[in-house]
Amino acid sequence: MNLNKLANYAVIFIALVLLAVVMKTFEQVLRPLAIATLLLFLFTPLAQFSRRKKIPPWITFIGLATIFVLLLGLGSSFIRMDNLDLENAMPKFQLKISQEGGRILATASRFGFNPDDWTPEKLGRYITQVAMNLLGTIRTVFSETLLALILLMFLIQSRPVIFRAVEQKYGKEKVLKLEDTHKKIAEDIVAYFSTKTAMSLGTALLSGGVLLLFQAKFVSISMLVIFILNFIPIIGSLIAVVIVLLLYGLTFGVSGTLVGLALALTAIQVLFGSILEPKITGKRLNMSPILIIISLYVWGWIWGILGMLLSVPLTILIMIVLKYVGPEKQAESL
Repeated sequence: MNLNKLANYAVIFIALVLLAVVMKTFEQVLRPLAIATLLLFLFTPLAQFSRRKKIPPWITFIGLATIFVLLLGLGSSFIRMDNLDLENAMPKFQLKISQEGGRILATASRFGFNPDDWTPEKLGRYITQVAMNLLGTIRTVFSETLLALILLMFLIQSRPVIFRAVEQKYGKEKVLKLEDTHKKIAEDIVAYFSTKTAMSLGTALLSGGVLLLFQAKFVSISMLVIFILNFIPIIGSLIAVVIVLLLYGLTFGVSGTLVGLALALTAIQVLFGSILEPKITGKRLNMSPILIIISLYVWGWIWGILGMLLSVPLTILIMIVLKYVGPEKQAESL
């Protein structure tokens, strides 16, 4: 029996490794499908409400698509509010970073960092490349979310067909088990996204207020960056703070005010990310910090920054599926 369980776990591990390789190889196709799948679970409560009220599925889908288009338009309007042409601004940013690079490196050395291999020009090229990659990721999220909405329409239509096919082939008991699995995944994903959205929104709004107090420019785009990157567990908040501080430092130079801003933004991140969020999320989701770090690394390797953004909900989905179809359940069926 123990050997059989060990063999089952080995098969599952090999299958997960192969799945990761396949997902990395065909990421352009599978990323929108993964987003559409998460959206399907995320809006399951709304779909159930629509069925109870006898609202046609196509009306529900049009409503969801409209909401997402408005949200994407809101995100792009944040950039326009700051009159920021990111493509044309990048060369100017690189020149500005190169000019301020000496002071930035000198400040870093006073805090114990000794970047001997770095020059102001190299620092400028590196930061510009990181900014371009982040810009590309935001564009990818927007474009693939629109494609995911189209896939979501087909998933919504195919869900009843799949349940009927399972019932015809395996019986009512398997359908009930599938519905139970679907319900559990939907509950956990809704709980995660509702909590994470509330925490990210609170962090972005409070950080925006602090930036206004410090008379910072690019407040709107900074709030958008903070909101999006806070969906990346553990390291997302740190990256967001660094990006905002770089924008402020390039605008006003390196000074004591920059240190004060850094302390204020860090305090906000600690309040929401290390105090409030664990108390709320810890009661709903059963994920250890080690598992979150592993999932962050694995999904980051598979799909880059977008994989990091989706690492926790995708891991939740896989954990629940393995729980319901894992070795123990297989043994029970035998």
